[in-house]
Amino acid sequence: MARPAKSVAVSDGKISNEEKEKRLKMEKSLKGASDKIRASKYLTKNQKKIFKNIVKELESSKILGNLDVYILNQAAIAIDRLQMLDQKANDDVSLSMDKDFKSAHDMYTKQFFRCCNELCLSPQARARLSISTTSERESKQTIGDLLGDD
Repeated sequence: MARPAKSVAVSDGKISNEEKEKRLKMEKSLKGASDKIRASKYLTKNQKKIFKNIVKELESSKILGNLDVYILNQAAIAIDRLQMLDQKANDDVSLSMDKDFKSAHDMYTKQFFRCCNELCLSPQARARLSISTTSERESKQTIGDLLGDD
C-alpha cells in the first residue's frame, strides 16, 4: 500500500527549491481560506469544546483551512465518544470484557488516530513540522550568515 502524501511543508524528501515553491503555492491555493472554521451545530456541547480546543492549539501552525471543518468535527466526535467509553469502563470494569464495548472502543480509537494523522496532532507529525520549520529557516540564510560575515 502506498504511503499517504505529505504536504511539501512537512516533507523531508529531497526536492529542488523550484519544485518546492511550486508545490507550496499549489497547496496554499488548494487550502482555501480559513475564515469559517466553526464547529457544526449538530455537535454536542462537549464536542464543540473539543473542536475549539483543537483549532485554538493549531492556530499558530496556520495549517487549517475551511475544508478542515469536516475532519475537525469527526475528530471531536471520536475524542468525545472515546472519553465517554473510557469513563464507562472506569465505572464498570466488566465492560472492558464485553465484545460490543471493545468493538466500539476499537472503532473510535482507529478513527481518533486517523484524525490525528490528518490534522498533524501526533508527536511524530509535530516533529516533522518542527524539522521542516528549522530547515526552512536555515535555507533562508545568506552565504554571509553561514560564513559569519557581518
